[in-house]
Amino acid sequence: MLLPVQGMSGHPLDVLMAPRSIMVLGASPREGALGNTVVKNLIQSGYKGEIHPVHPTAPEVCGIAAFASVSAIPRPVECAVVCLSADKVLSALDEAATHGVGAAVIFASGFAETGAEGAARQHALSELAERTGMKICGPNCLGLANIHQSIPLYSAALPETLEKGDVAVLSHSGSGCIVLSSTGRFGISHLVSVGNAAVVDVDQYLDYLADDDATRVAALFIETIRNPEAFAAASLRMREAGKAVVVLKVGRSDMGAAATAAHTGSLAGAAAVYDDFFRRCGVVAVEDIDELVEAVELLRAMRRKPTGKGIAVLNVSGGEIALTCDVAQRIGLDLPELSQATKARLQEILPSFGHAANPLDVTGVAVFDMAMYGGAIEALASDPSVALVAVSQDCPSAIGKKQSQTYGAIADTVARLSPSLPRPVVFYSNVAGGIHPRIAEPLLAARVPVLQGARASLLAIKRFLNQNDAAFDDERPRIAADPKWIARFAMGEPLTEREAKQFLGDAGLPVTREALATSAIEARDMAAKIGFPVVLKVESVDLPHKSDVGGVRLDLRTTEAVEAAYEEIVRNVGAKAPRARIGGVLVQEMAGKGTEVIAGLTRQDPFGMAVVVGAGGVLVELIGDSALALAPISPERARDLVAGTKINKLLAGYRGAPAGDVAALAQLLSRLSDIAVAYGDVLEAVDLNPVHVGVQGSGVRILDALIIPRRGAAIQTGEQA
Repeated sequence: MLLPVQGMSGHPLDVLMAPRSIMVLGASPREGALGNTVVKNLIQSGYKGEIHPVHPTAPEVCGIAAFASVSAIPRPVECAVVCLSADKVLSALDEAATHGVGAAVIFASGFAETGAEGAARQHALSELAERTGMKICGPNCLGLANIHQSIPLYSAALPETLEKGDVAVLSHSGSGCIVLSSTGRFGISHLVSVGNAAVVDVDQYLDYLADDDATRVAALFIETIRNPEAFAAASLRMREAGKAVVVLKVGRSDMGAAATAAHTGSLAGAAAVYDDFFRRCGVVAVEDIDELVEAVELLRAMRRKPTGKGIAVLNVSGGEIALTCDVAQRIGLDLPELSQATKARLQEILPSFGHAANPLDVTGVAVFDMAMYGGAIEALASDPSVALVAVSQDCPSAIGKKQSQTYGAIADTVARLSPSLPRPVVFYSNVAGGIHPRIAEPLLAARVPVLQGARASLLAIKRFLNQNDAAFDDERPRIAADPKWIARFAMGEPLTEREAKQFLGDAGLPVTREALATSAIEARDMAAKIGFPVVLKVESVDLPHKSDVGGVRLDLRTTEAVEAAYEEIVRNVGAKAPRARIGGVLVQEMAGKGTEVIAGLTRQDPFGMAVVVGAGGVLVELIGDSALALAPISPERARDLVAGTKINKLLAGYRGAPAGDVAALAQLLSRLSDIAVAYGDVLEAVDLNPVHVGVQGSGVRILDALIIPRRGAAIQTGEQA
């Protein structure tokens, strides 16, 4: 009879995460063998379900009767723990599947991480799972452990200091599991070494955790996102369940820039893509393990949801106040100026030499005057621009008894005031490495988050306040894909600038007035019709960067200048690019004063198309200024994107210059993202450089455009949402 396991949720992963019966394939009576360690872990943990060791000759393993084969086990078993080498795994799981096994944990390496032969073995494993419906953890992993239900399907010894708690760890790396389960900072609900994730990946575990009563925060140490849609859906389920996800994505630089001929590709780095994806998912993304630990501790301990992003910090040291300012500036932390009412209140509380500001030096006097210290906290917490108060006080574990008593009084005051303050409060030490228990204990008892390290703590607070920025713009109207342009892209060749602008104009983007000339006389007549000044550019699908071959002439103000420029362009291109296919010379209106930016789309698989904006014209490669967001984006999100670039200072009216039409640029970027949605399957990159941004109210115009179709893309027609 299968014993019920407490907390069964009815989720498809129950057979893996909370199995009621387990067979150990490769169980061994030999001390130190993997198959011996796994059985021993189950026994010592107090696992309440059935354990069935499988060994061809041993009558028992660790005092439990063993079976010579899977078929010898008298009834179905939910989960198999496979302690066998890679070459024996598939045949063992085939036999287990016929016995009704619904899940398996595979520790062995020798799969996709080892080359072609291993990749073929992993593919066969995936096919087995698809055929049988088996849920598989691994291969090439440490396994998993359900701490609350005492189910360690784990190949390593669990830390002796490990406590039950509300943090689930999911890691592609085994070492990630080891370090995060050994910090001593928080208790663990589940420990999952995902490994190669041939069958079950992080998104499916997250979906399970959304229903798990024991889990409040999921800490992710991941190497890749294979299924963005599934990850986003699982993250949403976690948010809806009131649970947080903190993710450390390692190897973000490996993808590098998108390999396209467009400038936008070289501007779009993998880190920015992942950052925007995680922002959309509403998860907290961090950059190292220290940040991960502090963010997890903050999110699991914080029971109050702040509104706004302003943080007030107080300390008793002027030097460390300066440190706070330095760190805040580097990481972009919002330290708002206090209201006049708050400043007046603080001046009444502080000694005469104190200065009311944020961050606040409450002065060394307050260390011995808890009425003063508490009053300062209450004043900061009442300020309308403050969303959270951070109390900064260094208290490493090695401080002396007298000092710990002094700082302990501060901790007592913070703990006492915390429940009644109008804003949540966080306590952090500027130095990592442990906090003296006299200080930590009253704070933890009052559920005040206790963090360590100035930078990691302040970053954790910033990301906590920003975690509600998740926003997809799926409700906005989309443009319909035009079958004519789909067919043109399917040809696989880049469009000429003129064709590119025709496409963009059809999609509702503002482009220049222009016409194609095949002689100097035609160019002269077209220029007169368009109106001076004009620009001349060679038209060729073989020359995406026309100025490199002398194919561009600017600011032509007379018919004579146009005729001469036409002949010069033909000579230059003939000499420098004799094999280039020339369609003629484009006569184009010349934009007036304004700011040049680059805008575009770049493919960022597996996430799809991303919108890029930055400094344009000759500045593209010189300063490498860009910001990126995955499509689609709203005009409001586009404004935020522009605000994240260096060119934003020019657009805002640098040193008295007129401000640029940022609203029109935001509309262009949003419409460009509509193109990404409608034509994403057939486009590789779109490079609009430069886009002319006129003064406020005068609009924007695309001066040059390069569109690169996606090679091998299937032809699709009709509206794409």
